[in-house]
Amino acid sequence: MPQIEAGKTIEKLYWELVRAMSPAERYRKALRLNANVRAMVEMQIREQQPGISDQSLKFAIARRYYWDEPKVLKMLDEAEKTMSNP
Repeated sequence: MPQIEAGKTIEKLYWELVRAMSPAERYRKALRLNANVRAMVEMQIREQQPGISDQSLKFAIARRYYWDEPKVLKMLDEAEKTMSNP
């Protein structure tokens, strides 16, 4: 683990390490981060709603991702209703 020099913040060290990565490595790390976040969200939802269906789980995850986008949330609600009652 890298040592932080006196007077340097963790944020500065982080960005130095990110800049030192190759573009491919940055891309892989971003994909891994997204996968890890999705897995955490899925785990939280499954703990809160143990019997949730796979389809409802997908909508619940999307709602967590877009919680601050009212238009997207409305679209998700309408889509879920349509899929539940074709």
